[in-house]
Amino acid sequence: MKPIIYFFFIAFIFTSCNKSSTLFEKLSYSVTNINFRNDLKENDLFNLIEYLYFYNGGGVATGDVNNDGLIDIYLSSNQGSNKLYLNKGNFQFKDITYDAGVESINEWKTGVTLVDVNGDGFIDIYQNRLGGYKDIQGRNQLFINNGDLTFTEKARDYGIDFEGFSTHSAFFDYDGDGDLDLYLLNHSVHTERSYGNYKLRFERSEKSGDKLFRNDIDKGLTYFTDVSEESGILSSNIGYGLGVAISDINRDGCDDIYISNDFRENDYLYLNNCDGTFTKA
Repeated sequence: MKPIIYFFFIAFIFTSCNKSSTLFEKLSYSVTNINFRNDLKENDLFNLIEYLYFYNGGGVATGDVNNDGLIDIYLSSNQGSNKLYLNKGNFQFKDITYDAGVESINEWKTGVTLVDVNGDGFIDIYQNRLGGYKDIQGRNQLFINNGDLTFTEKARDYGIDFEGFSTHSAFFDYDGDGDLDLYLLNHSVHTERSYGNYKLRFERSEKSGDKLFRNDIDKGLTYFTDVSEESGILSSNIGYGLGVAISDINRDGCDDIYISNDFRENDYLYLNNCDGTFTKA
């Protein structure tokens, strides 16, 4: 009888500890004022069968857009309006999307990155989008922070208004010149029965292949230059990019690139040669 009593006593103690050691609490819209929804509507031309990434989701990025020490939130909607929520403190946010000019309501949006692209001390917004597929003609957008809680779209001015099958982006200083360059992660569009032939790996695809853009602002210019081919980055239509991570993997002082690919293609690890080029490991 005593072993049973001891068992229930110990179980009670562990159960009590679990209840008191909760690390997170779910906060409702009534507390945070965040009511974002990524609602999706399929049709005969654009659906899961025609576009296998239909339910991959949009994106979310956080950063201090007004330099007040509080982390703000930008949410990317595939088909609807994006949302920018200004952190007012104490887990309360204000929707400033419309006044800030960052709705991005047209076409299909994917990943989003908050980063100070032009090095002026204010965080900008880079929005990835799908374009050049069926009747979808979206281009990636760059919202430059004006420093007054408003933004101006300038992707074309900076040379990174990419039109293609864009997934996500990573900004990092691959050439060590003090400014942020751009790795653009893209994906392919195909049916569920048609995956790219591995023999196409070294061919280049304008819409599906990944891109590396060098930031030339330090040269007195205001745009990025596509250096994908000369840097050794694969840019084929069998990449199926899902994720990108930047880290100095071999600890030589230069950032390397890891790409996670979907379907039959292998992941890629690009080791930075510290001379503006990469070697696929």
